[in-house]
Amino acid sequence: MDATALSRERAGAGLWPRTLFMGAFIATVTLAAGIWARETGRPWQSMIFLVLGATQLGVALGSRARPGSLANPFLLIAVGTALSLQAAGVCSPPLQDLLGTEPLSPTDPVIACALSGLGHVVMRLQTSSSAPPRGDVSACSPACAGEVSSRHWS
Repeated sequence: MDATALSRERAGAGLWPRTLFMGAFIATVTLAAGIWARETGRPWQSMIFLVLGATQLGVALGSRARPGSLANPFLLIAVGTALSLQAAGVCSPPLQDLLGTEPLSPTDPVIACALSGLGHVVMRLQTSSSAPPRGDVSACSPACAGEVSSRHWS
């Protein structure tokens, strides 16, 4: 569901390197959280489940072309729904049995949310550092360059 909603957002230049970097970042954060949870006696599989999904959702929100706008409300709906379902998978006994998760302590979801916030922040930093200056058409396709130039000079 998130991929469909996210597909309505504009892709910028250098999509593949950014995608690879963010994939490595998500994997590193998730594995670090899982190792930490295992070493501290927490249910590490549940923590990995929650951190992986929540961090991906944080990245999805951070990759928006116009952050803070309601231009694509379906992305917000998809992220909220996915996060609710993930929380249910850790909190609801029937879903715990189905997914093999265990309940987390009250602080563990807070930690997972903080880590998902890191995914959002890193994605925003990466997006803002790779964006061309306003009015710069060098990174655009010829069709896009004509559109940007006409808006810049009108």
